[in-house]
Amino acid sequence: MDEGRSRKVVDPDGGGVRRVSRATARSNGTSSCAVRRLGGRSDRDDREAPHPPQFGSSALCEAALATLEKLNRGVLLLDATGVVQFMNGAARAMLNRGHGLSLRKQQLAFANAEVTEAFDACLKRPDRSLLLRVDGPNHAHRAYGVLVSPLEWQGASAGFCVFIHEPLGKQRPVPTQVLRQLYGLTAAEARLVNALYVGQAFRSAAGTVGISHNTAKSVLKRVFVKCEVGTQAELLQLLSLGPRTA
Repeated sequence: MDEGRSRKVVDPDGGGVRRVSRATARSNGTSSCAVRRLGGRSDRDDREAPHPPQFGSSALCEAALATLEKLNRGVLLLDATGVVQFMNGAARAMLNRGHGLSLRKQQLAFANAEVTEAFDACLKRPDRSLLLRVDGPNHAHRAYGVLVSPLEWQGASAGFCVFIHEPLGKQRPVPTQVLRQLYGLTAAEARLVNALYVGQAFRSAAGTVGISHNTAKSVLKRVFVKCEVGTQAELLQLLSLGPRTA
């Protein structure tokens, strides 16, 4: 094959499309998925993911981080040594409250010594995930659920992703627009659902919406049908895992 022939290379940092020789593409490490034949895409091209841009330096990376901001649970990205490189707004709010976990010298800090020991051990074993229960001081706050998951790129460790799930009672209400578009709920149904979602007891939620206990039961049954769930617990789980914006 002629080494002098050129190919188009897509610059992942937004520099457009440039033309390089095949020899140059091999020597500078350009990935096969970033180099496209002039004749069009191959099946292999479609299967391969784009070469990752430098952290924080490309529009693609910024879009990915902006997506994490939309999640209702805390998300942190750590480097291989455990230093926090990014946290979304939900994680920042949880850490600022200091209920059993906080940020100290750009690293996650836990109030419980056993949790700290397990977390530190996980950082030394980037091939394993870790689930943690994080209680607040004197168990005054319902425990957080924390998942530490290793990140990998091309067979090498690329740090960790930490997900923090806040227990019911501190959830932000789901926007009515989201509930209407996703599940077809009416405004009244959405108000009842959100009252339950933020931690109110059923009778209290009915009072918040301004309906009787029996009417609230009928409304909730309609919600179950629309959301395709069978219990209140399943409904709350669905809302917790679902999208927050429309």
